Amino acid sequence: MKDTKSKKPFRKRVRIFPYVLSVLFLLIGCGAIGAGLFARQHFETELPIDFFRFAAKGESPRFYTYDFSDRVNRQGEAHETASDFFAQKRISHLSYSEIPQHVIDAFVAIEDKRFYRHNGVDWYRTLAAGVNYALGFSDRFGASTITQQVVKNITGDDQISVSRKIREIFLARALEREMDKSEIMELYLNVIHFSDRCNGLADAARHYYSKSVSELTVSEAATLAAITNSPTYYNPIRHPAHNVARRNLILSQMYEQGYLTKEAYEEAVSVGLNLVPADAGETDGVNSWYADMVLEDVIADLMREYGISRAVASNLVYTGGVRIDVAMDPDVQKIVEEYYRTAVQTPINNKGEHAQSALIVIDSQTGDVLAVAGAVGEKHGNRLQNFATQTLRPPGSAIKPISVYAPALEEGLIHWGSVFDDVPVNFLDNGSMWPKNATGIYRGLTDIPYAVAHSTNTVAVRVLERLGLENSFSWAHNKFHLENLRADAGANDCDYAALALGQLNYGVTLRELTDAYTVFADGGSYHPWRSYYRVLDADGNILLSAPDRSEVVLSEENAAIMTKLLQGVVREGTSSSITLDKIVECAGKTGTTNADADRWYVGYTPDFICGVWCGYEYPEPIAGRNLCTDIWNRVMQRVVKECGGRSVFEVPSGVIRASYCTDSGDLPSEACTADARGSRARIGWFTLRDLPRTPCQCHVLCEYDGENGVHCGYCPVEGLRKVGLIRVDRRLPRQVTVSDAQYVYGGDPSQFSPTGNTSAPYYVKEGEICGHGTCNTAKPFNRACTEHLTPLDEWDYLLPKFLPPPSSDE
Repeated sequence: MKDTKSKKPFRKRVRIFPYVLSVLFLLIGCGAIGAGLFARQHFETELPIDFFRFAAKGESPRFYTYDFSDRVNRQGEAHETASDFFAQKRISHLSYSEIPQHVIDAFVAIEDKRFYRHNGVDWYRTLAAGVNYALGFSDRFGASTITQQVVKNITGDDQISVSRKIREIFLARALEREMDKSEIMELYLNVIHFSDRCNGLADAARHYYSKSVSELTVSEAATLAAITNSPTYYNPIRHPAHNVARRNLILSQMYEQGYLTKEAYEEAVSVGLNLVPADAGETDGVNSWYADMVLEDVIADLMREYGISRAVASNLVYTGGVRIDVAMDPDVQKIVEEYYRTAVQTPINNKGEHAQSALIVIDSQTGDVLAVAGAVGEKHGNRLQNFATQTLRPPGSAIKPISVYAPALEEGLIHWGSVFDDVPVNFLDNGSMWPKNATGIYRGLTDIPYAVAHSTNTVAVRVLERLGLENSFSWAHNKFHLENLRADAGANDCDYAALALGQLNYGVTLRELTDAYTVFADGGSYHPWRSYYRVLDADGNILLSAPDRSEVVLSEENAAIMTKLLQGVVREGTSSSITLDKIVECAGKTGTTNADADRWYVGYTPDFICGVWCGYEYPEPIAGRNLCTDIWNRVMQRVVKECGGRSVFEVPSGVIRASYCTDSGDLPSEACTADARGSRARIGWFTLRDLPRTPCQCHVLCEYDGENGVHCGYCPVEGLRKVGLIRVDRRLPRQVTVSDAQYVYGGDPSQFSPTGNTSAPYYVKEGEICGHGTCNTAKPFNRACTEHLTPLDEWDYLLPKFLPPPSSDE
């Protein structure tokens, strides 16, 4: 007997199913309408299709330079540049008619088999992918059609989120209304990425097979189509087995979907990859380093300005017939490229690898990048690693003027004559001291000019303490525009090692560091670097413009004082090997990082700023002296000879020369000029606010007996002379070599007991630590004279100290 009761609920569910389904579709429809309205209000629903219409012209970019009679005021004549600098057409735009049908079939079969039947969105796949995403079966939404992939490649937006997917769906529908299937397929194959910096099928065919797209076989077409799913994983050069597996899957799909006969399928899967990489085929011309740089800059700016992807921007630049007015000076670029191609000699490590170097020249009054060399030696390819513009390295002491000294000057925290004690700031538990100086010694009282010229680390740290970490970081990052400085949990450059010593977590580029020095070279104004002035499309419309957006960072007076301080680096400091200053005035700053892994020099004349970096591609100590100053000197000698320019730095009327004491920063006294080391009076550069006005209180005149020591009280009068010693409040937890320790005044010598210890200052008591001179075994200058002291004299000297004072009754 049949169980009719059990069937009733089932029949009831069957009867109500159509109603449930209707409600479900109604909700979906309402949701779609609501989503549409939401998308129109919150998302961009139009795509920059015109970029592709220009790209379809298939025309290489044209480059124009200027012969400026007056570069600052932009007066000069433009002319198209020679192909010596801009040689290569790197990407060809494919028209739909140039693409064989079997190539198109390969992509459709694996990427979007309903491509010709949907209106931009495959709702079957979208619904399935949405369910998987909602139920947690997959953390990716997926299900993108070729049209949606075009949208993603146009916008460059590939974040994993529902909102992005909704926006992509509406943009795909909009694209289908604007273009037919052939135009969309043409776009797709021109912007899709194929690993190894290949954007577009034409570039990929040339790179992997050294042939045009029209020459690709079925198997080769499937090989290239396999790459796009995961470009690195399916790269046929690096992972051939991965690629073959997916290639065969594509071929099987082509067979199942009727694009291939059984015989054609079996033939295609039976062959190997048979790659012919581009190096084995014909190659295009090689661009100059400047060409590579300006093309990268234009692409990046197009992406930012128009919200498009790199693939779209590249397609427009390389094939859209754009005109780029470049800031390059052909004469300077020729000098730089020739020197870096033929003359730069760098050390070789134990693996046989040469150290690398890069150089950039910037106009000090405009920020124009006049020339660049991205690496040493002959340039054999395009889109190579450019160590001047793409590589981040810590700048060492070359950051000090930017993060420490200039901000402190501008805020009135220091002036030319400010003095700091060059002794360790921190004494660590393991017995070490921090920071250490490059010279390996501590100097004691040190003025700002010496600290800058000789890159004294302790003084930089002490000035930074006065300035404040967050304040220093803000100056360097926001005002001097070292935009690669980091201030996040993973890599925080807002600390003393980074800002005072230049030991950044990641680093800066040579270009941004060199450009920061425009502030000093041009009277306090920062000029953003620029490699081009304008970019015009094929119809003459301006796509990009780069006017000089200068910003005042320092007062004219403080900028001039910083330049005078940096001239000291050349005259007597860490870059004193430079000889160009005998022809024109020069200023600059060296930089060396931990373990000598990076060497820097950024220097400037009144018209040109030149930055040089040296180091290995993978950081390791670089042996020998700092090559950067020698490279800078040789290149800039040629630039100045070829281009001329001003020979002296301008000094504003508000900067005044005045005499000061290098141990106090005050007006020199008689004791300053009588210092045992020679007169401590120097000429410095001050603003009216900071002029020394009070006499030095640091120096004290003290009687000294010939060459024997500080007057002990029994030295013959005729043998005495007056010398200046310095007052220093210095308390150290352990003994440190401080070179001025032997010239310290410790109080009235007559108040100290004579001692026979000629290896210590006259005032030192047993167990006291005050630092010792540079030669531990030598007699310090401030020792007590024992030459005229007899045992009886010593008793007569000491006895009153132990007797009670006389009675008042007496």
